Amino acid sequence: LVYLYEIIDQPIVSILLGDAESYDAWAQEIVGKGWIGDRTFYQAPFYPYFLALVYTIGSRDFILVRLVQILIGSASCVLLAAAGARFFNKKAGLVAGCLLALYAPAVFFDLLMQKAILGMFFMCLLLFLISKTTGQPGNQRQPVTWLLIGVCLACFALVRENALILIPAVGAWMIIGLRSDGWQRILIKGLLLGIGLCLIFLPVTLRNYVVGDEFVLTTSQLGPNFYIGNNRDATGFYEPLVEGHSDWKFERSDAKELAEVALGQELTPNQISDYWLDKAVNDIRDNPLGWLRLMGKKWLMVWNSTEASDSESIYAHYRFSRLLSILGQVFQFGIFLPIAILGICLSWPNRKHVWGLVWLWLCFAGSVALFFVFARYRHPMNAIMLLFVATGMTCAFQLIAEKRFKPLVLGILTAIPFAVYANWPLVSRAKMEAPTHFNIGYEMERRNELDAAKEAYLVSVAIDSNALAYNNLGMVAMKQGQPEDAILYFSEAVKTKPDNWNARINLGIVLSQMGRKAEAIEQY
Repeated sequence: LVYLYEIIDQPIVSILLGDAESYDAWAQEIVGKGWIGDRTFYQAPFYPYFLALVYTIGSRDFILVRLVQILIGSASCVLLAAAGARFFNKKAGLVAGCLLALYAPAVFFDLLMQKAILGMFFMCLLLFLISKTTGQPGNQRQPVTWLLIGVCLACFALVRENALILIPAVGAWMIIGLRSDGWQRILIKGLLLGIGLCLIFLPVTLRNYVVGDEFVLTTSQLGPNFYIGNNRDATGFYEPLVEGHSDWKFERSDAKELAEVALGQELTPNQISDYWLDKAVNDIRDNPLGWLRLMGKKWLMVWNSTEASDSESIYAHYRFSRLLSILGQVFQFGIFLPIAILGICLSWPNRKHVWGLVWLWLCFAGSVALFFVFARYRHPMNAIMLLFVATGMTCAFQLIAEKRFKPLVLGILTAIPFAVYANWPLVSRAKMEAPTHFNIGYEMERRNELDAAKEAYLVSVAIDSNALAYNNLGMVAMKQGQPEDAILYFSEAVKTKPDNWNARINLGIVLSQMGRKAEAIEQY
């Protein structure tokens, strides 16, 4: 609430950047045209339907949406605290809940109109439900809990497709962790888990079949996303299929058009996905060592402290909120990861539950690295990290009080390499922050608020000199009737990126208008 109060007058509250705009458009379409829709799901549908529900019950008010998300984020803290109390002890649970309440990325994502808020909620709910099956004194062991776990996993997968990896991961944990219960009980719980999954997946799959005439479990985006993350030119970040088409409006249409042109026929959503999946697999086969290096890079990026972003970066929001900036110095990934490693070391004697949490953590991290890496994609797994941070802190204080320093020292020595790596400048924060200010400027320019647009573009180039922002500064100067400034900005765009043909054309236009035709011809 304090964070919302600080940014409420900033343009970032009223404008929608990147996927947020697509979710809003989708939610409005659901409200206006019906809840069934007329196309196979391409992106995970849970968050747009959540927005549509808020719009229907309340109104299309972005402040209202954020207030509802604040409540959901608060509930996540309570669920994590309850899970921590069952997995470890009440003190560790309370610390985990408080840490999530203060964790800077969680505060940031709670106010974004993005699905990260629901991803964290379902991860915390999953941990809470699994904690009820641990068999510790006082824990409930009703089989119906496994039905709820299945429902939770399916809902999670409809928020983040990569959460599908958690279904076999939880199944493996159930089989190994409950083997003492006997195979008959395990089969009953497995059946209930499957029923819970079907309760959610079956209506979605049937809906996709009715509107698309083919069976699609959740979405048809697997192939394009896998190709973007694993093709021969992949970088580990999101790169659009067509250069310059990073806007969400092109995402589905580009995947469809390119596949149909390549195969020379009209394709169904499943066929489009298969085309891109096959294309990625062929690239991997052609250069397996290069792909392994790419996977290694993405794996390291998942565990790095830099919050990798696409359209909206937490580092840009530091400029708008003093609270978030302060929290970001302490309650952040680079500090918490080594403490979590310490927590794993100190709690390993009680590894009956620890190994399962580590297993889920690694599986989810692997599912992120398998595609491309963004902070909002890895965000749900931070719930598990915070459980280990909490137990690491509480165990460390207990060992100090008992003057048992040997296990503490060994744990710290194990954590030091993780601390060094996590804070290694693997990804440039400037390159994460600058695009956010560019996107703000672009939206303000679309609204014809030219002074605000210019200010945002200037912030962007001050952080990280980039041709796109300089080019747009030139466009703003032209609209404001300042040709000399336009020439300066377009020239900087060309200097920054000599093959920026748009900037050269724009520079040529302004030079021509000012009578400097020889220079204009050179740019053309």
